[in-house]
Amino acid sequence: MQDNEPQTDWYLIRTKTGKERWVRDQLANVVPEVFLPLLKAKIPRWGRMVASIVPLFPCYVFARFDLQRQYFDVKYMAGVRAIVSAGNDPLAVPAAIVSEIRRRGVDDVIEIPDKPFDTGQRVVVVDGPFRGFEAIFQRYFSGAERVAILLSAVESGGLRVVLSASAVAKDS
Repeated sequence: MQDNEPQTDWYLIRTKTGKERWVRDQLANVVPEVFLPLLKAKIPRWGRMVASIVPLFPCYVFARFDLQRQYFDVKYMAGVRAIVSAGNDPLAVPAAIVSEIRRRGVDDVIEIPDKPFDTGQRVVVVDGPFRGFEAIFQRYFSGAERVAILLSAVESGGLRVVLSASAVAKDS
């Protein structure tokens, strides 16, 4: 049995600076599916931080298409610099990666929550072997998932401990 459906894979398209949305819109007329993951972030503007929606991966757009049939349509489209490749061979992006990025957002926009702790802030450990200990918040590791704290209960000025951020709460 011969499959007449064209083989479509996801590819990463490198765009010219600031042309991600324009390329996304142009590709949408040519290929079956285009994905531009966006990030809701606070960026400095006129001396203050304002919420803005920017590309998660500046200068890149994901596109699903039949490489054999649509390679030249995509590669030579205005605003496109290249199809990400290894040598001359375009690299297919696993669909699971695109699905996972999409899963993390709403309407293709990912929002990273504000980090709840400030350096030097008093916190209390609410989970794990140090539960109930008071500490001073030092810094975040791996985004906002892991934190470094100084336990105040230790005589020598504090013991540095790295914990899951969910194990720490603001001291009231």
